Amino acid sequence: MVSHYKYIRLITIACTIILILCISLFSIKTVGNLLILQKNFNFTYSLSNDKQTQTFQCPIQGDKWIVITTIFYPTSAIYKFLNLTTPWNLIVIADKKTPQDWLQHLTFNSSRLLFLSLQQQNQLNFRILQYLPYGSYARKNLGYLIAIKCGAKIIFESDDDNLLETNDIHLLPKILQPKQLPWITFHRQRSPFINIYASFGHPQIWPRGFPVDEIRNVTEDGWHSVRQNQHQHTHAYIQQYLADLDPDVDAIVSDY
Repeated sequence: MVSHYKYIRLITIACTIILILCISLFSIKTVGNLLILQKNFNFTYSLSNDKQTQTFQCPIQGDKWIVITTIFYPTSAIYKFLNLTTPWNLIVIADKKTPQDWLQHLTFNSSRLLFLSLQQQNQLNFRILQYLPYGSYARKNLGYLIAIKCGAKIIFESDDDNLLETNDIHLLPKILQPKQLPWITFHRQRSPFINIYASFGHPQIWPRGFPVDEIRNVTEDGWHSVRQNQHQHTHAYIQQYLADLDPDVDAIVSDY
């Protein structure tokens, strides 16, 4: 009888050991999956002042990046950005109104896409975050920094409702010859700004971001005029597209 109980006891101990091993292996497997997910998000954790922060590590490298913000589910423009002939990478910066299941509504997986939720943004250690308001176009600045960190040499800034008419983004060279840029704006001496809207027939519209106290100077000095390009080389580091029939005019209207 004693021998029988001894065997039962040994079997119980063996089963307990096996159970413990199984639980341990399961725990290791679970932690491994979490580490893989963390690796997919490409965030590394560090502790600073008792607060958990993340140092961003690029999951995608490339020299061409598109940066947008959105508060809607994936639009036709976003699908167009992800299917361009030239492999542009896309950064989508979420905001408070952006659906939390935005990624789940994307109809296909793309290796060119980097989506950053508000939670992910707020855990990054970019100092600019403390100056970026919610519900603001300014949150794109975070996208610019991330794009630069991921190797961007060219950044195309757009919106989720700007649908390209072509299958690629066409760029002028950084240094242009007169045949590539036949007309340029010119200025005189009163103000360092040029109101290009006036060259398209709307001198009363003043582009957002220009100092309001320069409106009178620019208008009175006639700086909105254009002339034939006589320069041997012209630098075009910033290039602006035109919207066809449905522009978002972020500007003020002057009485001058």
